[in-house]
Amino acid sequence: MNPALFVAGTDTGVGKTHVAMALCRALRSRGLRVGVMKPAETGCHSDAPPDALALIEASGCRAPLDLVCPYRFADPLAPGVAAECEGRTVDILRLDAALAELRSSHDVVVCEGAGGLLVPLAGTIVYADWLESTGLPVLLVGRLGLGTLNHVLLSARYLAARGIPHLATVLSATQTPADLAETTNPGVLARYPESRIAGVLAHGLSPEFPQPALDVIIEWLKGQCR
Repeated sequence: MNPALFVAGTDTGVGKTHVAMALCRALRSRGLRVGVMKPAETGCHSDAPPDALALIEASGCRAPLDLVCPYRFADPLAPGVAAECEGRTVDILRLDAALAELRSSHDVVVCEGAGGLLVPLAGTIVYADWLESTGLPVLLVGRLGLGTLNHVLLSARYLAARGIPHLATVLSATQTPADLAETTNPGVLARYPESRIAGVLAHGLSPEFPQPALDVIIEWLKGQCR
């Protein structure tokens, strides 16, 4: 089965989709067939989940929307909670099947979560539980700014504690100009090896994916093909 990786945030609104789109464009530019998946998107119209559609556009993925984003909910809540509010359930087996189908028809699949690692996905099952069961490695995304040191280190150490592979961390610039916290974040986090800081994605419409992080991912992909 072809490789897939998971883009996880340290919180909501940190720039996961921004980073995932940049990664899709970078991988696509290398001639790879890039599949995308957003297991569940909330706060959206069922026919127009913005994150999933943005990933489709960036990757060139032609898979049906129901495969790319199996679950869409109107309320802007954690997927497991939004499902309960609508009297629905998220079927983990359906997510597993969608991921497997996407992996079978693409060279690599970029899968994006919702919020952080402990966001409820289905009942009491959180995203980290699903990651552990699927074996997907994580590209962690943190937002430049006050609070990100704590969020990144908590997330990185939690991944290590659960034995979930952590490929790298990319920090996303969500505003300009940068304040003092934003300018010091990368250097401070670099002091902690477990953070695996591998670049900052600039603010803007179509920034280039950080080369250090891309190098890590390409090396991982090569390892998957051996």
